[in-house]
This record gives sequence, C-alpha cells and structure tokens, in this order.
Amino acid sequence: MSRRLTIASCTLLTTLVFTTLMAAQHVLAVEPASSAATPAGTSSPETFKIITYNVQFLPGIASFANKRKEPLYRAKSIGEKLATFDAVGLNEVFERRPREALLDGLRAAWGEAYHEVVSPQPTDGRFNGGLTIATRRPLVESHTLTYSQGSSPKKHGVLADGFAAKGALHARIARDAQAAERAAAGQPAGCVDVFITHLEAREDAVRETQYPELAEFIRQNSSPDCPAIVMGDFNTHGDADDRAEEDAPYHRMKKLFDDARPGAPFVDLWPKLHDSHGGTTIQEDVERGSRIDMIFLSNPAAGGGLEPTAIRVNPYLDEKVGALSDHSAVEADLNWPAADK
Repeated sequence: MSRRLTIASCTLLTTLVFTTLMAAQHVLAVEPASSAATPAGTSSPETFKIITYNVQFLPGIASFANKRKEPLYRAKSIGEKLATFDAVGLNEVFERRPREALLDGLRAAWGEAYHEVVSPQPTDGRFNGGLTIATRRPLVESHTLTYSQGSSPKKHGVLADGFAAKGALHARIARDAQAAERAAAGQPAGCVDVFITHLEAREDAVRETQYPELAEFIRQNSSPDCPAIVMGDFNTHGDADDRAEEDAPYHRMKKLFDDARPGAPFVDLWPKLHDSHGGTTIQEDVERGSRIDMIFLSNPAAGGGLEPTAIRVNPYLDEKVGALSDHSAVEADLNWPAADK
C-alpha cells in the first residue's frame, strides 16, 4: 500500500514539474541577478514594475476581428493578472464593458491607491483612442494627445484607424505621497513621466506623421528632472534586422524621441537587457512574430533616474481562449534609487 502511494506521489511530482516547465518556457525574460529582496506579487518603493499590453477589445462592428473571443472573460482574467504592477499601459481598450471589467480588477486590488488616465470620448462621432494608464502610485498630472491623421475608412473599411481618435496619454506618477507633495509645489524630482501610445496600423505614410507629433507631446509634458518612459504598440518594427538598418523607421522614430529630451536619449529596454528576438505578435512562440510593442526609457541628463533590471515578453497563454490577446505583453522591472526620494 505504501509503495503504491510512493509511486503515485512521484508521478504527481513529475507531472507538476513538467507542467511548470512547459508554462515557463512561453515567457521570455531576463531577470535581475538577485530578486530575493521583494517577494513575488509585491512592489517596494524602490521597485517600479510596468507593463504595456495591447489587449484587443476592438470597437463596434470591428469587434468581429478580435482574434481572441470571450471579451469579458479575457478582461477579468487580465485585470487579475496585472494587479502586481505599479503602472499599466493598455492599448485597444475601446469598448467600455471589457475595459471596465479589466479595470475593476485593478480597482479591487489597489483600493484607494488606484488612479487612471483614459482616452477621452471625442465629440466628432469617432471611437475613443483605446488607451489607458492605470497606476497604484500617486498620480500628479495627466495629458492627452489625438493624432492629426489616421488611415481612411474609405480605403481600409471598418478596420481603418481613422474610425478612432488614436493618440497618446501622459501620466506623471510620483514615487510616494511625499514626492507627490513636492511635485505639486513645482519640484517634480521623485516622479516619472509615463507615456502610452498606439501608432497607425494601416498606412506607413500616416504613421510617419505621428512620430513628430508624439515627440512634441513628450517634449511638452516630460520634465528634464524626471525619467520618462514611452511604451505601447508602435506598429514600427524593432527587430534586430530593423535596428541594423540606419534608415529604418525605427531609427527615425527614436531620433525624434531623443531630440525631445536633449542630453537624455531614450534606451530601448529589450535589446539593452536581452539578445533574443522578443516578438510580440505570435503568442505561441515568443521567438517569432514582430517586435512592435516596446518600452523606451530616458533618464535625466543630470543623472539619476530609473535602473532597468528585468524585461519579459509574456504571451499570457490561456486554456480557454488560447491567449488573453493577439499581442504579448512587455513587462519591465526598474529600480527607483533611494537618492530620488
């Protein structure tokens, strides 16, 4: 009898180990050398955990093109999984019901610490821009941008970007309540300027007009005394081959970002910390697909700021719907040094 129990226990242990390994291989990551200081699922004042995620809740009749079905199920699942982050940047939360279902998960987890910036509803009949920044750190101020151009519905039908008021959001997020008080008094050191965007998907020429608009938005709303993070779905290829081409759109875009913050160039966190592919458009294999979802960091020219320690591409695979979106998320951990207190 005891021998049968021992065999069964070994079989169960082997199955659990195999299942864990299979799940883990889908998340491509580079981690800090030591992560013992902060338990999983928590974040200390010295750690700033961020995520950018295109969750694909397309609006109106375009919802037929959602690759992953069950929008409310996906929204609730995503909301539960993202509660461990300090700042969450979302793309394609066009539809109110799944957006609110997702954000309700964060509200429940963060309580009174919850803050949000959501794309405003335009008055010209278009859908909103589909963007949200949510944070559990103090929110000091926020701004919105709507791009001047979008692809034509006449040319691209119901999937044209011109149906939505796409653009960018900005949130100045403080490290803690004391930093928020100093920022309110005109001393923003101890804050980070976070930007989320979703650039044109259909027409390259339209996207090229959005690069300088986004760069100007960054210039106007980021403080030289604060780090700045720009993240989202750029619909601009950041694969190794593209980065190797000097005249690639990736470099035109990044140069404009750099010019917006003189002396404080942006760093693309994936190639800084990782030498693998990092594709975000094929959830079943993170070594394939296009790397169009990215996180850029600019630290103050005077020094200090945020120190990136880890970055991950997380496909959020799911037994019921395959994956929670048609994009994989990009997650990053950054140290927020005590000197910035």
